[in-house]
Amino acid sequence: MTEQDGGESGTGAETAPLDAVALSDLGVALIQQGRLEEAVATLRQALAAQADSIPALVNLGVALRRLGQLAPAAATYAQALALAPGNAVLYVNLGNVLADLGQEEDAAATFRRALGLQPGLPAAEEGLRRLAEARLARAAALNGEGNAHFAAGRWAEAADCYRRALDQASGYADAHANLGNALRGLGRLVEAMAAYRRAIDLSPGNGGYWCNLGMAHQADGQPADAVAALRHAVTLDPTLAVAEANLAMALRAVGEEDAALDAGRRALALDPDMVDVYTALMGPLIDRGEVEEADDLAQAIIDRRPDSADAHVCLANVRQAQRRHAAAVTICRAALALKPDCVPARLCLAVALKDLARLAEALEACDRVLAVEPQSTDARNLRAAVHIIAGDLPAAVAAAQDALALKPDMVDAHVNLGIAHLLAGRLTPGWHHFDWRLHAGHKPKPWDVFPAPPWRGEDLGGRTLMVHAEQGMGDLIQFCRYVDRRHWPAGRAPARIVMTVPPPLARLFAGLEGLDRMIVGDDRFEAADAHAALLSLPGLLGTTLENVPAAIPYLAPPPDALAGWSALFADAPPGPRVGIVWAGNPEHKGDNFRSLGGIDTLAPLWRVPGVRWYSLQVGKRAGDAHYVRNGPPGGISNLSGRLGDYAETAGAIAQLDLVITVDTSVAHLAGAMGKPVWILVSATPDWRWMLGRADSPWYPTARLFRQSRLGDWRDPVDEVAQALAALVNSEPAPSSAS
Repeated sequence: MTEQDGGESGTGAETAPLDAVALSDLGVALIQQGRLEEAVATLRQALAAQADSIPALVNLGVALRRLGQLAPAAATYAQALALAPGNAVLYVNLGNVLADLGQEEDAAATFRRALGLQPGLPAAEEGLRRLAEARLARAAALNGEGNAHFAAGRWAEAADCYRRALDQASGYADAHANLGNALRGLGRLVEAMAAYRRAIDLSPGNGGYWCNLGMAHQADGQPADAVAALRHAVTLDPTLAVAEANLAMALRAVGEEDAALDAGRRALALDPDMVDVYTALMGPLIDRGEVEEADDLAQAIIDRRPDSADAHVCLANVRQAQRRHAAAVTICRAALALKPDCVPARLCLAVALKDLARLAEALEACDRVLAVEPQSTDARNLRAAVHIIAGDLPAAVAAAQDALALKPDMVDAHVNLGIAHLLAGRLTPGWHHFDWRLHAGHKPKPWDVFPAPPWRGEDLGGRTLMVHAEQGMGDLIQFCRYVDRRHWPAGRAPARIVMTVPPPLARLFAGLEGLDRMIVGDDRFEAADAHAALLSLPGLLGTTLENVPAAIPYLAPPPDALAGWSALFADAPPGPRVGIVWAGNPEHKGDNFRSLGGIDTLAPLWRVPGVRWYSLQVGKRAGDAHYVRNGPPGGISNLSGRLGDYAETAGAIAQLDLVITVDTSVAHLAGAMGKPVWILVSATPDWRWMLGRADSPWYPTARLFRQSRLGDWRDPVDEVAQALAALVNSEPAPSSAS
């Protein structure tokens, strides 16, 4: 910093002894010659001759400062100011020395005092500017040190550096934002958001700060706030790919699937190498069934980033959606070879192994996740799902409860806990936790937007209840029984029940007892007093194993369908008529467990003489009936061409003596009609069949034939063949319980 000396003694010596003036002038000359120690000695002599000589004091301060004797220099200027408190230049000189001493607050106050005496004094303004620059330089250095810690994942050390930077420059917006990033890394999201807001207050037009705030909201489970912040970020900076990518994820979380895809595609156009963008797009595309586009994107990022584990995880998730589980396993292992501690890869691997029924390996993969990320609720919940498949219900309950202890609102963990209870026959807690399914997924459900309040079990006398169809066709057939108000406690039943019904069930449900009105397809109805999802009714009505409403039949084919099928069967050859179904909907996530690998798995049945076989199989597998090797002597009559809806299927079933089927909607339809139905049940059954039972409380005419080993249908098919032979020959059938 500059300093101003006292110049020559001048007229200040008129009343001073001549030797003091001369000595002061000599001191100035010595300073100018760089002979500082001699100058100090000479100026001290001048002050000895005249103690109140301001020029001598000023010049002594100059000499002492140049010699680095800062404390004596400050004391000298203070002595001069005591004699001339209105001298602004003296305050500047003292401020410079205080700054050199590192006493920056005192220096700044001294410069401001000078400006108070002489506004606009350049030397004082320069002193303040230099102080600010020095603080900012130190702040920038500390900010850079914090960035180095942040890049190495040392969040706490980074936060400390950023705070020290802010001690130097409280208006340093970048340091506030970076502190927010470090706090977010530490999981201290509320503090992180406060830091981001301070950065935004200082620089409201910075899109990056808004982006970081949005990401913190998203991490804190506030997707709507995240959407607002991220939308503002991309408005401020349309080139910010990371904001578009995070906006895609936040939009998906609030159910705006189309907008999420648009944001993801914009992000990809901005940064084709950004793996997070591909990850953000995968979920919405897969959820919408646009697996081909997801596959193209996943292949593209693998091509661009073959060394990225996350890119491999994208492709593995697509393979999972395509039910190519073995391929997903291979890709996940490739990802883990690139990054052994990649948690998403290990979780995806565990899911794929679960779907392949490689349960021990799936549990091991979950354990590996927990070794890296001990608080992982996903790994705990996945363990619950694996234990359910293995039939280890106590372990499943424990794993789901572990996940919920860490994340009480985890939807999937509640659902798995509910399924485990339902499988065990503990229906009351099962219904409670299973109801969390209503909150699953990203798309808004009918019950999310229906204008009437949800029904919570209160008295509905005189009012109208809207019931939302949900889940699969088999679920609707099983639980439509609850619209019959005879199953309701006295006084609680509504006056009217209206239910949404998918078109394939409309004709069949037209005769359903208690259903006052059907809303079919895209039709709308909002004039209800309350609403509920269909599968929530059992829990709301207190259904237990002891009071399942099992009166059958509660469904029957409409007269026109019954007449048509009666005419068709009029000339059928004699013998027991048995309908068969060997595969469910291939889009069902558990289809690989419940469907037979092929119709020839049923070959032992063909050896039972005298049976007339009728295929009730529909969909892609219906044609299997034409390619049976060594089939029954009379062949298999393929009825699929006439099974246009469930009313027609019911008409066909009405003509049969028995239905043998895997766990699919036909099993429920036959049971609801009161037709004898033998159901081939996987070792990992759907929850409604429970474990270890040969009967079903839901369907009195049902008989269950269970796998003893997951994936092996030989034993249950052999048991069915023996039971069928016994039935045909009117002999007692062997037990099918396992």
